[in-house]
Amino acid sequence: MKVRSISHIIAGVVVLMLLSCSRDHLYYEAVSRNQVQLNIDWSQTAFSQDSRNFDSRNPLNGVTIFAFDSATHRLATELPPDTNWQSPLLRLSPGTYDLIVINDSRAELPTINFDTSRPFEDFSASVDVDTVYSEYPDYLTVSSVRNVSFSLYNIDYFYDRPDEYLHDLVTQEISTVQHSVTKKINLRVLVKGINYCRGMQPSFMTGLSKSVNLATETPESQNVVFAFNLINREYRNSEFTKALLTQSFNCFSFNENNLKQGTKFELTLKFVLVDNSIYTVNADVTPQFEKWLEQHTIDCNLDLDIDVDLEVTLPPTEPTTPDAEGMVPETIPWNDITQNIIL
Repeated sequence: MKVRSISHIIAGVVVLMLLSCSRDHLYYEAVSRNQVQLNIDWSQTAFSQDSRNFDSRNPLNGVTIFAFDSATHRLATELPPDTNWQSPLLRLSPGTYDLIVINDSRAELPTINFDTSRPFEDFSASVDVDTVYSEYPDYLTVSSVRNVSFSLYNIDYFYDRPDEYLHDLVTQEISTVQHSVTKKINLRVLVKGINYCRGMQPSFMTGLSKSVNLATETPESQNVVFAFNLINREYRNSEFTKALLTQSFNCFSFNENNLKQGTKFELTLKFVLVDNSIYTVNADVTPQFEKWLEQHTIDCNLDLDIDVDLEVTLPPTEPTTPDAEGMVPETIPWNDITQNIIL
């Protein structure tokens, strides 16, 4: 055998020996699940401190998210309330979803019914089915996000051992803006001859919407009658013959099409006079809603109140008994304080 052939054989054996001694690095297998982060803008709601309706007594506590299957349009799951109201993280089963985001939890919105049996495009919030409703909707804000996809989990391999076998990754961030779907109605009734009034019976307002579509953020066609007490008063002259009676409450605004088709907005006020008779005032305030509609759109971005103003003159009335007094100014009694001063 030639020397060259022997040297080649020896070299090949050495290479095989070196290769047989090498070992690949041990890699670590882990499962990663994709998450979606919602970045929620609250600046156009009363939860923003810059809003004129901001109320520190009604803080924003979190968000509730309803996930509808994009294929069937039916509710797939209602996620538990998330206290991270600025950027909640979502992880759902693989699929594509349409999301409805509302403020707070359903337990914190006891006067609002959510019909989760409806498909996404008809998902609604409403007040009670009673004809006359005396509990008004809580403050409700809504936003919707469509076609959010969640994929199967991925198997990842790490050179160094990971801290956890399961880990979540934010694979997409989606921005959404909350809008208020309730309007605050501010009633202001200037009463002349308030000295002839002994008290008030419950008042009523018709024409307001009973429910709102949460997917489109627009009021629906059903109307409801709201009852309220017009008891807040501010006297406007020294003789106490004029007073401004006020009250505010939330509603689901009103349906623009109903207004164009002739829906009337009427106030019914019942004054109890000093002779114990009832003086009823029926006022059509539709023009005020029409004027508001000209200045704003129903789906306007800003959270705007609706002011309703009325002026009423009560008829002169004599009390039937000496103790039948009219409304009197609310006064705070003086408390005498005795302080000994040592000189």
